[in-house]
Amino acid sequence: MTRRISPSLVLTLALAAAFVLACDPIVMIPGGELAGELQPAPENWAFTNEVDTVQLETNPDDPYSVNIWCVATERGLYVAGSKTSQWTENVSADGRVRLRVDGKLYELMGTEASADADVEAFVAAAGVKYDFEMEPDQREASILFRLDPR
Repeated sequence: MTRRISPSLVLTLALAAAFVLACDPIVMIPGGELAGELQPAPENWAFTNEVDTVQLETNPDDPYSVNIWCVATERGLYVAGSKTSQWTENVSADGRVRLRVDGKLYELMGTEASADADVEAFVAAAGVKYDFEMEPDQREASILFRLDPR
């Protein structure tokens, strides 16, 4: 008797293999090292305000990447996240990051931005870009990083 493998099983196995082998983050699932064309950091990051989601790679010794929002202001380029997330812990420990925007990679340094002017600029710009209002308890639980050229 010959056993037939169902097409759905083949598809499931193919998707599982692709998932395991993927380096890029998928929605909320982190990935590894990002691929892309390395570019010098631009002086003006305003073009990122046309992109909803970018990828941020942390921990250069064991790359860990996530999909994330970024916000450009007149003060610089910012990313924010929960103080307890893996990626924010990585950036706090070693600020060397790589940012991928539309297939282009930028080597940057993430530095905690706690100055009131940085926080207020980020909150205002995030509100415009993402129609998002950060509540006071969210501010307390979050950490903000400014991304600058290395």
